[in-house]
Amino acid sequence: MLSSAPSLRREVVAIVAVLVLGAVACLLATGVSSARPVNRPTAVVPNGTYGVLGPRGEYVVFTVRNRKVRDLNFNLQITCQAGDAPTSEQRYFGAGAQAPQGRTIPANGKLILNWNERAEGRYGQVSAEIKFGVRDVFNSSVIVPEDRSGLGPEDAAESCDGVSSLRFHRGFESPTP
Repeated sequence: MLSSAPSLRREVVAIVAVLVLGAVACLLATGVSSARPVNRPTAVVPNGTYGVLGPRGEYVVFTVRNRKVRDLNFNLQITCQAGDAPTSEQRYFGAGAQAPQGRTIPANGKLILNWNERAEGRYGQVSAEIKFGVRDVFNSSVIVPEDRSGLGPEDAAESCDGVSSLRFHRGFESPTP
């Protein structure tokens, strides 16, 4: 009877080993390995001038060379509210003179830029997102906080904000006046 106990243990160990090896083989076959790199396509961004003229007078234009964005210039409509006025007014904010230049477009095709700029007498916080892909889209926002510096006691300060989303295309040429 003593001789059958060691062989029973060997059989149990062998069965457990086979089950563990089988489980590992199944995991490897299904591709659940976290060490496997994920293949994400790289956005194709040809060199050229990109832009669009929107229906409300908004526009964007910029140049791409070697996946680097240069000469970004855009105009977007903002809504301004004076501290002493009951209604708001539509104005434009032209940006790009102080935009970061030569930023590389990441492999996913989405470039995000943030900067501060003075335009049309307003100092605004500008955010721009340029997305290359199936649909090329330029998203921008401007926030102009109320600035009381340089104002007299009877002057009203105004705060402004605005957002824009424009689909742009390659080969843009600004219309000649």
